[in-house]
Amino acid sequence: MNEERSRWDAWWTGGRKDAMTYPTYAKAMQDWVALQSHSGPKPSEALAEYTRLNAFRMHRVGKTAQWPPALDAILDSGALQGQHWVLITESWCGDAAQTVPLIGALAERAKVPLDVVLRDAPSQIIGDFLTNGGRSIPMWIVADSAGKVLGHWGPRPKEAQNMVADYKEAADPKPEYRVFAGEVQKWYSRNKGVAFFDEATQLLVGSRII
Repeated sequence: MNEERSRWDAWWTGGRKDAMTYPTYAKAMQDWVALQSHSGPKPSEALAEYTRLNAFRMHRVGKTAQWPPALDAILDSGALQGQHWVLITESWCGDAAQTVPLIGALAERAKVPLDVVLRDAPSQIIGDFLTNGGRSIPMWIVADSAGKVLGHWGPRPKEAQNMVADYKEAADPKPEYRVFAGEVQKWYSRNKGVAFFDEATQLLVGSRII
């Protein structure tokens, strides 16, 4: 089905267990916040607080999303019909809060089915979409209706990814990661989704699905 993607293939042929719709995931975010909890398997006050912050960010990003006309034309063309998108994420992920609502909006506009799967769900399909050997999220997978993977994107726009790579390679002493993560969030706020939408357009065109 998909070369060297055994987890994905087993998950797809097994009925895509662990998947939820985007509206269900958005409701789950509200529930986790109300319960002072998070999507992970173990209790964590820190992850619960990140989830609270991310719910606010997701709401803000979703309300202000404006993509370029070139992407609008693709979404409205009908050329994406017959596809199936999958989004791997977790409630506590700061990068996900900035892009997951945008992917949800694109799927709704294009009328493409979108499954949301937690990274730490039993299926562990993230293992087939590693970033430099790591289980980084979010990960957006573009497939056809038979489960063939046409392309994928994640975990963050290239400019932000370069920021993370530079931070990891920087010599000590360097800021605590939580301080650095705050700088990445400021980058997202300044960029206003421009980098993501550019890369989303490249993904859809480059995967030969239009």
